[in-house]
Amino acid sequence: MTVQGRGRLPRNGSDRRRSARAYGVDPSGIRSGSYRPPRRGGTWKGVVLIAVLAGIVLGGAFLFAGPALRGFARDMVEDNPQAMRFGLFGDIIREELGDDLEEPASSDATPVEFVVAEGATVSRIGRDLEEQGLLSNELAFQYLVITRNVESDLQTGTFTLTPTMTPEDIVERLQRPPDPPPARITVALREGLRIEQIVAQLQDSLPAEIDPQEFYALVSEPSEELRAGYEWMSVIPAGRSLEGFLGSGVFEMDADTSAEGFVRILLDDWERSVGDIYIPQATEAGRDFYEIVTIGSIVEKEAVLDEERARIAGVYQNRLDGKLNGNRLLNADPTVIYANDTVRLAEMELGEWPAFAFWGLIGVASLNDFAVPEELQGYQTYQTQGLPPGPIASPTARTVEAALNPETETDLLFFVACGEGTHRFATGLDEHNTNVAECRE
Repeated sequence: MTVQGRGRLPRNGSDRRRSARAYGVDPSGIRSGSYRPPRRGGTWKGVVLIAVLAGIVLGGAFLFAGPALRGFARDMVEDNPQAMRFGLFGDIIREELGDDLEEPASSDATPVEFVVAEGATVSRIGRDLEEQGLLSNELAFQYLVITRNVESDLQTGTFTLTPTMTPEDIVERLQRPPDPPPARITVALREGLRIEQIVAQLQDSLPAEIDPQEFYALVSEPSEELRAGYEWMSVIPAGRSLEGFLGSGVFEMDADTSAEGFVRILLDDWERSVGDIYIPQATEAGRDFYEIVTIGSIVEKEAVLDEERARIAGVYQNRLDGKLNGNRLLNADPTVIYANDTVRLAEMELGEWPAFAFWGLIGVASLNDFAVPEELQGYQTYQTQGLPPGPIASPTARTVEAALNPETETDLLFFVACGEGTHRFATGLDEHNTNVAECRE
């Protein structure tokens, strides 16, 4: 069947040649089964024309639907940052970033310690960089990492960065090994130390950047800034030192820790191990926590065995309650020794303190009449009734608990050391004298 208007080639030879000429083909070049229409430039030009027209159409769509398209791209990248691998999304985000992709966050060259945690995603790292002021736009980091396919090259650890680094600088730095870990030191503080003993130890055995003189000044007269950093410090009366609140234990820290840094390490540990537990209990019981720590500091210097701490605390509480002949004299040897040591330390240079023998016996037969300077009279508890002005050392958590819950039911008023850390207790003076005689034998 022949369809009009299609221009089919005739079947006979002469007509074929005529038709071939009509189509601009040399008849002699026609062989059965081997004819191929010649390649003409019109086909390539058509493809180019179509591409140009498509570009015009897409450009017009971007021009008139640009905001919506860009918003869609941003939403897509926010949900799935990997979408930036695809040209359209990547191009839109790059255009959106503008100078944020190449410019540093600021001109502040202050080093910033930046940590990349194990398993952190590219999005998480980007957010952290922006939050710490190292990037103006977190997408800049994500774009560079994803489009360059370097996610698996990012390292974990601590890096020293600055806001003057460009996003590209930061990406390159995070692909290199992290900063080497800082040198660490360990500081061990025994239980029941007074402030001056800690200062002596800092000079004697601590290979750190902690200035003993600066440390002593900070704990002797804590600044308002330091006090404001710890809500619990309101239990310490204004103008008092941190005696009693520095704790004990083994502390690991950077070798370049400052004096203030060490003070804060001690206070943080005390807050966790003592303050958070016992301050609420004292408040609930209606008791003054500073007084509890003061009693606890005396018990700390007397007690050796844990099972005797509450009983010794009970003796001192009974005396405070006037059960010893109606007066409130504590008759506590450690407070008088504390006053005597304070006088002697004041006569020495700070650098001489490591050689000082703390808590040594005074060398008198009786402490009843031992004289101390007027400013320390409150610590002469054989002469001055009530508690001394403040703690004399840092009590442990178990001793603070004993001072908070003293054993007062048996009305014990006396005790004496009786070997191997034990004490004998008595309710009356005659019984106490018998205990003293027997224990001395």
